[in-house]
Amino acid sequence: MSSTAIVPTPSTQGLARAKVLVCESNGMIRQAIRIGLNNLGIRDISEANGLVSAHKSLAEGGVDAVVMNTELEGHDTTFMLREIRLGKLGPDPFLVSILLQSAPDHSKLKQAVDSGTDDLLLIPFAPDQVSTRLDALRSRRKQFVVTHDYLGPDRRKAARPGDSPVVTISPPNPLASRAAGIPPERYERLVRQARDALGAERIKRLAVGLEWECRTLLTASAGGQCRREMLITGFYRMETLLTELSERATSQLRHDSRHLDEMMDKVRDAKNRMTELKLADFDTLHGASRRITMTYCGS
Repeated sequence: MSSTAIVPTPSTQGLARAKVLVCESNGMIRQAIRIGLNNLGIRDISEANGLVSAHKSLAEGGVDAVVMNTELEGHDTTFMLREIRLGKLGPDPFLVSILLQSAPDHSKLKQAVDSGTDDLLLIPFAPDQVSTRLDALRSRRKQFVVTHDYLGPDRRKAARPGDSPVVTISPPNPLASRAAGIPPERYERLVRQARDALGAERIKRLAVGLEWECRTLLTASAGGQCRREMLITGFYRMETLLTELSERATSQLRHDSRHLDEMMDKVRDAKNRMTELKLADFDTLHGASRRITMTYCGS
């Protein structure tokens, strides 16, 4: 790996205050990342060489960015970034992230991108690529989008025909804040405001996603195309959506979740009677999901 030193400029000198976590088991790659970070003047670098230590470090927080391999000790790590974006891991869902991918495998690349990472770097790479990417994320960061199955940077080049409008959220930038010397309490206030906006939109997207799943099974049943595999997948997704929707409605909106609990009972009952389900059963599920959408989206 060759190295090209980046001479600190007024715009990059503030990054010397940044705190970066490196999650990588390969010593040579860790060294290359350190060189890239040092090129920006960054010296506050912590390391996690395994999955457990990486999870512990991310849960504790206290860093502005993470550079992490998508695989540690043979285990996928992208689930941790998804948990960060969802607010389930660590104190800051807007942590700047660069994921490292060893092989250009399409399915693994998609998994990495879908985790909500800011950037993706293929191995091998030169140290100056880390410097350039991180400084670029300091100066400009993509807007975040929220759907029922994704939360992270908006990578759409243009809206596709038929797409419903997607609300974008300006994510707080811990690197830019650290470089600019913004007081921690002010940054934390920005995080709370963005998290509230993100959570409100996430609730709407979960409700819409639930209705979409119900409508998909209803349409398939009406056309005689409802297969066992489709039912298993559909009911699993409904349960997942309802679980998060109930948690967020209770904690964020202080809503009574009885109507969501009743919907979960309907879904589980249908799952236990898959061989007996009729069109009317799918119509009942869709009607209940439609009422949930109206509750949280107003339409």
